Formats: sequence, C-alpha cells, structure tokens
Amino acid sequence: MAVAAGVVPGLEGAEAPSWEVLAGALEANRQLPELADGLIEENAGLRAALAGVLARDAQRDAGLEKMRADLAVLQRLLFGRSSGKQHPGPPAGDGDAAGQGGDRGDRTGRERGPGARAGRRDYSHLPRFEVFWDFPGGGYCCPECGEPFTPLGDHWPGGQLDWRVIVRLVAHCRRRYKRACSCRVQGTVMAPGPGKAIGKGLFTNAFIAMLLAERSAAGRSMNSLVTGLSRRGAEISPATLAGTCARAGALLVPLADAIAERNRDSWHLHADETTWRVFCPGDGDGPARWWLWVFTGPDTVCFVMDPSRSGAVLARHAGIDEQTGQLTAGEDGGPRRLVISSDFHQVHESAGKKADGLVNLYCAAHVRRHFVRAGDASPVQLKYRTDAWLDRIRDLYRAHDELGAAWQDAAVPAPHRKEATAARLEKAHAAWDDAITVIDEARKKQMQAPGLAGPAKKALATLDREWDGITAHRDYPMVSLDNNVAERQIRGPVVARKNAGGSHNGDTARNAAVIFTVTATAAMAGLNLLTYLTAYLDQCGRNGGKPLAGPALERFLPWNASQEDLRTRAQPPPPGQNTHQ
Repeated sequence: MAVAAGVVPGLEGAEAPSWEVLAGALEANRQLPELADGLIEENAGLRAALAGVLARDAQRDAGLEKMRADLAVLQRLLFGRSSGKQHPGPPAGDGDAAGQGGDRGDRTGRERGPGARAGRRDYSHLPRFEVFWDFPGGGYCCPECGEPFTPLGDHWPGGQLDWRVIVRLVAHCRRRYKRACSCRVQGTVMAPGPGKAIGKGLFTNAFIAMLLAERSAAGRSMNSLVTGLSRRGAEISPATLAGTCARAGALLVPLADAIAERNRDSWHLHADETTWRVFCPGDGDGPARWWLWVFTGPDTVCFVMDPSRSGAVLARHAGIDEQTGQLTAGEDGGPRRLVISSDFHQVHESAGKKADGLVNLYCAAHVRRHFVRAGDASPVQLKYRTDAWLDRIRDLYRAHDELGAAWQDAAVPAPHRKEATAARLEKAHAAWDDAITVIDEARKKQMQAPGLAGPAKKALATLDREWDGITAHRDYPMVSLDNNVAERQIRGPVVARKNAGGSHNGDTARNAAVIFTVTATAAMAGLNLLTYLTAYLDQCGRNGGKPLAGPALERFLPWNASQEDLRTRAQPPPPGQNTHQ
C-alpha cells in the first residue's frame, strides 16, 4: 500500500493532502507488477544467454582439446620417434624367451643402433681397380748425398670404395660375310645383333632395367632422373623416359599377371592401401584421387591401382562374389578359406562379417598407436594409464612370439621331443590367454569409468570395435601380430608418390602398379633388380620385343625358377659386361 509522502493529518498548519500526488502514487503502485514481470522476463533472457555462452565455451574447450590432441599427434609424426620403432618386445637381456631383441642388442649380445660398433663389412667381391703411387720422377734419393734408395716393396693399405655412374654409348658392330663358293645358298649373311626389348628404342636393356629400378625401388621422380643423366652428359627428355617406362611396363604385364594370380591363391594376405593422385584421369575432370592397394602373400607382392577404395577392389582380388559376399570356390570346387591381416579399414571388416571362410586379423600396432597418441594428447592425465597399456600390449607381443615359436617347434617335432613340444605349446597358449584376459578386463573397467578423457575414450572404442580381430590371432600363431609387412611394402611406392606427385593419367598409374608388383616380388625373393630385369628384357628382345609366355615366362617366376637361375639373378651385374649380350 502506497502512502503519499509529506502529508501529516491533524497537525496544526499542515497542508491538506494533494489528490494529484495520491493519484500518482496509486498509478505507480499499479505499475509495479508489470515492472516486476518485465524484470523476470529479462532475467530469464539473461539466463538463456548465459547458458548459450557456457555451451559455446564448452564447445570451444572441446574443440581446443581436440586441436591440442591433433597437434600432439602431428608433432610426434613430424618430430618425434616413430611409435612403430618402439617395438613392444622384451628389453635386452630376456629376448630369447620372447623371440625379440632389445633396442640396443640382439641375440648374439652385439650392440645395435646408433653409436654401435658393427665392424667393417667385407667388400672383396667388388671389382678391384689398382692405382700406383710414386714420388715425382720415380724413386727416392737421399736428401744429403743424392744416392738413390733401393726398392723395398709395395705397401697396400685398406681399399676405398669408389662410386662411379657412367652413361656410355654402345656401338653395335655386326659382322657381314659373303659367299665364296658356288653353292645355291644365300649370298651374304650378317651376324645377329642384340636382342632389344624395345625394337627401335634408344636405350639398352640394362639402361631400361636401371630406369625401372630407380623409378620403382628408389622412388625417384622423372625430373630427378633427367637431372642426374644430364650431369653425366646425357641430355634426355622426360617424355622419352616416360615412353620407355610405358613400353617396358607393357612387357612386364604377363609377369605381373602371373604374380597376381599366385597372390590370389594365397591362404593369407597382408593388405593395405594408400592414396595416389592422377592428374589427368580418363574423364577429363582434372586431378583425381585414386588408391594404390597392396596384397602381400607368403612369396608374392601384388599392387592394384584403382579409382575406388570400395570393397569391389578387395572382392575382385580376393575372389569374393560381389552379389553374395561369399568366397568363390577353390580349384577343387570345395570351400575356400582366406585370412587377411589389415588395419581397421571398414572394407575388410565388412567382408569378414559377410564371407563365411574369411578371417580378419587386425593390427595390434595400430591399437598401440592409438594409446600412444592418447598419451601425447593428454600427457598429464593419461601418462600412467598409457604406460600401463603399453606394458599390457608388450606382454601380448611376448606371448604371441612365444606361441609362434612353440607352434613352429611342435609342427615337426623330433620323436624324442614330442611331449616336451606339446607341453611348451600348451604353456604358450595359457600365457596368451592370460595376456589377452588382462587387456580385456582393463578395457571393460576403463570404459565404465566416469570422466575419462576424450583421446582415451577413442583408443578404448577402437580396441573394442576391433576386439574380435585381435583375439583371432590365437588361432594363427604363424602370422605376425601386426600389419607391418604390408606397410613396409607400400612405403616404397609412397616415396615415389611424394617425389613424383602422382601419375599423369590412369594408364601410367596402372603401369606403375605393374612395375611395383614385379620389382617388389623380385626383392622379396632376394633377387638383384638390375640383374633380374636385364635378364627378362634380354629374353623379351630375343622374343622379337614381345612379352614372354609359356615356359619362357615360367623361368622368371621366382617360385618356378631353378636354383641356378635364382643364384645368378641374386648377384649384382658383372662389371664391364656387354649390355647387348
């Protein structure tokens, strides 16, 4: 109730109350509820604005945390030591039990790594070039009387390695003869010339072999090759070298097809893929991102270049029916089984869920890498948790190595050691079960823990999603626990991609996959690329510059070649050998 100020009734001399003031007070009193409602509404708007600001701050903090995590990962990738080099094997001193040496030692006790004294290697197999040194004018005289010194013999200190790259012009002289008798035969004859793989090409077969090896194995770009040749006085255009690679790749196609066919028939494959840029694809839409797939079998390496990363590529190579998703029948018409070691690409996971005979083995090194990145992203919160996870994964590697050694020992045991090998295998299985149980309990417990940092949640979610592919390694102790085999095979093409930027068009990209397939398989067999490719191109030259087929091709397949051919092709090219022979 409002009371007018300044009015006191009943006092002498007091003024009568003003009706205008009273009316104003009553009006002000009536407006108070409206004013209170406005303040309440304004307060609600401020609360809503504050909630929006807090939500934006939380979103900003989450984004900042993610950026810090990504920065930590990028810093490790660019400046840090590779997590793959921190092999989760046993430390030096107890490596025999787990089959792995430490970072600084091996089974022989010799130090390895930076700063270790490995001793000088033997280079006596290299060609020897002797250089004689003497005083000016020959001989030596006494500095006092001038009497000549008598020869005492020669001193031969340790030799030095000399590196020379020679680009030379090979002139082929073909002898001609004419008939000197009266017989009815051809009047003139000429000796056969060199077997040229590329009929009217400028380069010898040895030059082409060097070009393919430098492009595929060394990963050199075309500009690098052109510059290197020009330093030696050979000015060759990039178009000439590119055309030579294309024609030589066409000669290697039957060889690559035979390798791919054997690779498809393997019971186990290591698979991986990486991007490949094609600047002028067939549709003319400009640069496109293709994919280079690698499938590594027991004795073959097959590269597949394709515009897609979908499961169709895996289905075509692994023999999976795209309609049913099942593996095609084997050569005997019966069911076929296939084991694929891979990373967490969804294509492999989807194929494994559909196909009955397909088993997925996932890479434990990728799981370990997620925990390492989580520790880098939140070193304060997750350091001890990450170290504990690395210890668990290290124990799993140890158990798997021992399981593999026990399985190999029990595969063909000696008659007097059957019981011992069986007991060792049973003990190795128990050790594996213990190690995987520890990891299983830890992941379930930590996934239920409140307030876990985001990077740790991501690592645990990855482990949970690929858990079946990790535990499946128990039944395949002969297969490595990680997918490093495929990653090492694809590293060479990745270097070539980074140096060259990619391929000009789809044909050159597929041609690169053909060359990668042949050179990687030859390297896996322990063959010298220069000797092997030169011998193959020489044979193509004798075949009229056409690709080989039949028995001639079989001789160059490492699994069909004779031991003599394998020994010969494993040696470096003899020095001074005529390139046309």
